Amino acid sequence: MTKLTLAGPGAGKTQDLTDQINAEVQGGMNPYSILALTFSRKAAGVITERTKGKVEGHTFHSFANWVIRLGCSIRGEETPDIVVDKQQDELIKRAIQSVDNDFLELEEVKHALSRIRVMNVPREAIRPHVVEAADRYLAMLDAENKVDFTRILERGARELQNPRVREQIVSLYKKVSVDEAQDLNPFLEYPLIEPFIGVLDLYSSPSQQIYAFRGADWEGLSNILPQNMSVRTLSNNYRSTPEIVRSSTHLAGPDATGMISMRDSMGIPVNIYKSPRDSINQTVHTLTAIIKEWGQKGIKPSDIAVITRSSKNAKIRRGLTHYGVPLAQGSFFASEVVSGALFHLWLALYPTDLKALDSAMSFPGPSLGMMTRSLIGSERVSWDELAWLISDEQFASQEQQKAMGMFRRHAHNQHVLRKYGGEGKLGEVVSQILAPLRDTLLSEGWFKAAGEIEQIVSLSAEFDTLTKFADYYRQEVESVKYTEEGVSVMTIHKSKGTEFQGVIIPGWIEGRIPVVSDDPQTEQNLAFVGLTRAKDRLALTVPGSPPSPFLRGMRETSVIQV
Repeated sequence: MTKLTLAGPGAGKTQDLTDQINAEVQGGMNPYSILALTFSRKAAGVITERTKGKVEGHTFHSFANWVIRLGCSIRGEETPDIVVDKQQDELIKRAIQSVDNDFLELEEVKHALSRIRVMNVPREAIRPHVVEAADRYLAMLDAENKVDFTRILERGARELQNPRVREQIVSLYKKVSVDEAQDLNPFLEYPLIEPFIGVLDLYSSPSQQIYAFRGADWEGLSNILPQNMSVRTLSNNYRSTPEIVRSSTHLAGPDATGMISMRDSMGIPVNIYKSPRDSINQTVHTLTAIIKEWGQKGIKPSDIAVITRSSKNAKIRRGLTHYGVPLAQGSFFASEVVSGALFHLWLALYPTDLKALDSAMSFPGPSLGMMTRSLIGSERVSWDELAWLISDEQFASQEQQKAMGMFRRHAHNQHVLRKYGGEGKLGEVVSQILAPLRDTLLSEGWFKAAGEIEQIVSLSAEFDTLTKFADYYRQEVESVKYTEEGVSVMTIHKSKGTEFQGVIIPGWIEGRIPVVSDDPQTEQNLAFVGLTRAKDRLALTVPGSPPSPFLRGMRETSVIQV
């Protein structure tokens, strides 16, 4: 039977999900028969961490890509190549050129593709020549055995309609847990979990559905889920003070209106700072004053976030910096992709470096599981131990596949070094060595990976040998200085899944919160998500008038004129 857990912010739904998985494993269920799905690599990593590596969290893209590979293997076909940004644009341009119309624009066709595939907009609602170009692009993908990010989901779902593929995959999993189910697209992600309808365990917070632009539609999904599913609600909020909870519930949906704060009151109301006019200078001055006041009360800058509805935060960042407010930031070399790619380059140069081998296996993670490591008897594996792992049937097949992948990676690296190493084509060497890593990251939904790896390749052009470049690269990664004590400045979308001791949300005026042109329910959910990031202190600014309608019904507030 399908199970549904409804939980508001701060209720610990991810913790509950992993607790349920751990209980199943302790009760004797094979961890490899449990599939845990979510939307980001970071969230997938949390699931893997909280199950102590016994169950690996997956993104929908990584699962769909695995389904595609399985289908191709069954039919004896080549797996498709993944196209990203520039490659996708070139394909769309070719599709446009093949259509007899001189007035088609790249962005118009890309927008139409998104509307058709993500939002399920009928083709009849779009100009015929644009639809023709979009269809030709999709036909090119299939003819050239390529997939873009959306096609990974589409083709994964299509593979599951193949009885042989469906039967093999359904037989593998006895439990399928899905976190953040409110963000499921009924036409893209749901078909990937539909085969497991009898063993689904969904965790959803409809009040936090903020990705309607990606096709998230909990109401539509609810209409196709089994009507006899088991439903429970987690009402306790372990994050926010009673004042913050009571000030936000008027914006909550049925899943969170009954939220109860499990914390003691701190006696601190939600502060609303009103100013007579809308001025960025006044806003920055107010933000600075709040941050400094909180600092005097013992709240560190790293425990404070400025969360905005708009993505245009440059003026706020510059203004806060001007007033001496430290901001959380890191360099290019602080990126997880950039630092992770270093391990793979280092291993290509020094294959006997066991630290490099272990690090390369861990990115993208997870590496070998704890059970496998205990059988091997070593925290840091060697090539000999990987060969033993592959040949010994006591090890799980998934672990053996990881080990075999490292041997294939080693063979690939040596081939690249032999082919290009003596020709002065360092950029090509770096690009080829990192190509398998790039493809793996893309297949798992890490879409920014391609751009970051391209920047690494560009950097290598300034060096004449791989050794010199690797040494420079390693020094940069090791010398990265994170501004851990800085204030975070982010959008509400980016803040999802985070929490801070103090949160400031500027711009509570009509037209900004909410944005009038966008979906009203999504705007209400965004406001709710922003408010519920705060643990102890919450401050809102109202720069001018009219004030946001979302302020009506807000309790436990104190208005301060500035």
